Amino acid sequence: MPIRQHKRRIPAAARRELIVEAALAEFAERGYEAASIGRIAAAAGITRSVLYDHFPSKHALFVELLRAQHADLVEFMRVQIVSDAPLRERLRATCDAFFAFAEERPLAWRLLFPSHPPVDPAVVSEYRRSRSESNRLLAQAWAPDARRTGVDPQSGVGRAIFAMHMEALHGAARWWHSHPDVTRAEMVASAMAVLWTGMGAVDRGERWVA
Repeated sequence: MPIRQHKRRIPAAARRELIVEAALAEFAERGYEAASIGRIAAAAGITRSVLYDHFPSKHALFVELLRAQHADLVEFMRVQIVSDAPLRERLRATCDAFFAFAEERPLAWRLLFPSHPPVDPAVVSEYRRSRSESNRLLAQAWAPDARRTGVDPQSGVGRAIFAMHMEALHGAARWWHSHPDVTRAEMVASAMAVLWTGMGAVDRGERWVA
């Protein structure tokens, strides 16, 4: 009589990790609206019902994933911002960290900065909330430098300067994904050529006067 083979049960934590991994690929490649819970479950090697044991809905799964990836990006960059190195070196390290995240974690990057933003109001709101929170934390990390150069980080000018720098990096990384022949070192050098010209001038006491 043949011996019945018992299928090994995967621990809940490991199964949840498989779901998150499959969901990251699905959402990053297809976007929120086109993403399928069925495909995510199949890629994770489970049934839809088992997936729903871990996440009650597609929206809940997406929100948890989006928040986790935003937190990772912020921490990835904040480590470089908060240091005792000169401003020039910290800015270069921050740019490098930003592009390193885009290079090493392309799926996370595409999830955070989709080419085609979602239309679902609840998802749009979540994107705005996460982006606002990550920008707030990064702006806090840069605040001492802004004050040292005479810029109030809470002023309209201070907030606009920070927004311009962040949007410049976002746009550069998006362009880079379509031009993989350009190296990360070249991207960092290009970012510094643009950003340091402005921040470096302020650091040296040179001011633009309207």
